[in-house]
Amino acid sequence: MRHGLAALAVVCATTAPAALASPARAPSPAAATAAFQRLLHQRYGSVRGYSTCPDAQRVLGRIDCLAEVEASGRWHQVTALARLRNGQIVFRHLYAVAWMRHWWPYSRHFILRSQEPQVPGVVSVNSPAYDWGWLAMGADGVKAGHTRRVDAYDGYTSGFQRFYIFTCSRHGDLVTCRNALGDVMRYRPAG
Repeated sequence: MRHGLAALAVVCATTAPAALASPARAPSPAAATAAFQRLLHQRYGSVRGYSTCPDAQRVLGRIDCLAEVEASGRWHQVTALARLRNGQIVFRHLYAVAWMRHWWPYSRHFILRSQEPQVPGVVSVNSPAYDWGWLAMGADGVKAGHTRRVDAYDGYTSGFQRFYIFTCSRHGDLVTCRNALGDVMRYRPAG
């Protein structure tokens, strides 16, 4: 038994450094996006919307993927990490949020869910999928008749701009922020 464990330790010691030294390759953005779209169709059936695994999100042998798709009246925002395993694309850390697109009443509810400093006022949103408090912080201070582009994500969004870059404009006391996918926040600052 002792010789068997010693032999196993030698095998592990001689193979582990080589395995650790070989860099993991992430799938190509095109292959990962195609596989991600197949995964979305398997989960939700016929979908419409946008999904991507952009090259800018490739790091440490993986590529991050993000989708916002509609199926049978429900919207789904899905994130996943794509890796190559034995030549096949596999997804890990799959996370999804689903909702029916409609307007929630004006309230502080979506602002208070944010972990960021709070802005005064209330919001009405048509999707629960974003950190609306963070976006309201970026939209606060937009002057009447002006427009500002605001990043709704406190992180690296390169390749995910359709999701996280909102165009905010103010008319009277209302600031409206919209992304390229139809997610909208209406923000009424206090005062």
